[in-house]
Amino acid sequence: MHSAHSFGETTTVHELGYEMDTYLDEECETAAVDANMESEPFLAPITSSTTSWVAPKGFIWIEIAIFANVFLSGFDGTITASTYAVISSEFNAANNASWLTTSYLITSTVFQPLYGRFSDIFGRRACFFTSTITFMLGCLGCALAPNIVVLNLMRAVTGLGGGGLMTMATIINSDMIPFKERGMYQAVQNVLHGFGSICGASIGGSIADTIGWRWCFLLQVPVSILALVVGHLVVINQSHYQNVNREASKTALSAIWNRVDLSGSFLLIVGLSSQLVGLGLGGNELPWSSPWVILSLVASVLILGLFLYVEATTSAMPVIPPHMLRGKLAVSAQISNVCVGLAAYAFLFTLPLFFQVVLNDSASTAGARLMIPSVATPVGGVISGFIMSRWGQLANLVRIGALLMFTGNALVTLLGFDSAKWKYITYIIPASLGQGIVYPAILFTVLAAFDHADHAVSASTVYLIRSLGTVWGVAITSAITQNTLKKGLPEALIVIPDKWKVKPFPLVLLFFTMPFPLLHLLQPQHPFPDKIHFKRTNTL
Repeated sequence: MHSAHSFGETTTVHELGYEMDTYLDEECETAAVDANMESEPFLAPITSSTTSWVAPKGFIWIEIAIFANVFLSGFDGTITASTYAVISSEFNAANNASWLTTSYLITSTVFQPLYGRFSDIFGRRACFFTSTITFMLGCLGCALAPNIVVLNLMRAVTGLGGGGLMTMATIINSDMIPFKERGMYQAVQNVLHGFGSICGASIGGSIADTIGWRWCFLLQVPVSILALVVGHLVVINQSHYQNVNREASKTALSAIWNRVDLSGSFLLIVGLSSQLVGLGLGGNELPWSSPWVILSLVASVLILGLFLYVEATTSAMPVIPPHMLRGKLAVSAQISNVCVGLAAYAFLFTLPLFFQVVLNDSASTAGARLMIPSVATPVGGVISGFIMSRWGQLANLVRIGALLMFTGNALVTLLGFDSAKWKYITYIIPASLGQGIVYPAILFTVLAAFDHADHAVSASTVYLIRSLGTVWGVAITSAITQNTLKKGLPEALIVIPDKWKVKPFPLVLLFFTMPFPLLHLLQPQHPFPDKIHFKRTNTL
């Protein structure tokens, strides 16, 4: 039984009401929860597990700072889904359009796990500022980009900071809020992230169609400045970091750097980058059989294998401690994590294409169709947070959320060109609701399995695994789209004039440049391959 100081005494997950089904792990009831509240001004200690926690002074301002970043994380994560067709058209660079999303996903995914361990070493304050400033500068660079190459580079810079926005919010709240009380605050965090995603997916197209796509990025800068200013005034480091820092400063600054796992960090960055570049190229700019794609994916496997070896043998503080990837609970939770991440993003990025290609919607109309169903995601987060705070039931929440996502994907396979309008809204709701329920449940399942000292790293690991799932989801749906269109579209277009001859890659962009009369003629005879996507995501 892993013991830990919790509110002045040893408290188990079972005692806190977080009873997890033995389906996940028979040891869950004895998984320790260390909610060691530090003696900082806003980290007031609690003497008993039965004592009601009271938000300390300045707490609301800290939440404003970190939740502003959470909103931006959701907004920026979906903004390109509804604007990339407009952007690629302006720059006449359809072949590079996919990198608007891919470049951001690569850097945000690669650097996300580093924020957890680095915040333990350098402090929450430094990592909060690093992520916020980098994200803000990236957004500003995107708004001012003169061409598609610079824009893609700036999206990568934005991802460097974006990878830490959600992670640091979760970590900072973990320092302040007892584990049992944290469910509702995580629910609020999920609501804001979901609301940001709704705004990005729904109004992004409207912004691009009216005042221009550059404002989609420029409007994020003032919110980042707000988070930066407020955070500068109220966000402080965890006290154990300050104590270590004082001791280290008496000897040498190198004492802090000696704790950094530089070799592991480098291998993780290179290994993940190699994998994500291969997934980004495959099926878009290069066929999956290309030697460059295969080499990237094979190199990724080898480098990440070496990374795991380094993590097990390093004398520094490992980026991802090996014990976090062992045990029935940790492994089952992370498998669920990657699967729901894959299914959610395959669903999210395919639906706008379905609306714009099959129904010939504009970017703004496609976004509007997603607005009402997307509200179900933060609603699911509130439901999940309330249940976790009152009764726990983490395992059941994971099952219910996954079942709802399965149901939603199954319903969407029934949609077609001539479906009733109400179906385009109601059939999407179950998957969105399930996503809102399952995300926080998986996060807290992992957090409950480890001591409080490991919460920063375990939270960043959860976000990393989920992000990998989202990238795989986008890559898989892209491959299915390209392969399906490559096989069936040329035959369907046999009566089309020569100027509309199909190019090998990327075939889906042909729809965005095709005259409406031809597109309207084609659609009923050659359904867009979204049903195949949703069947694949249902399997997961």
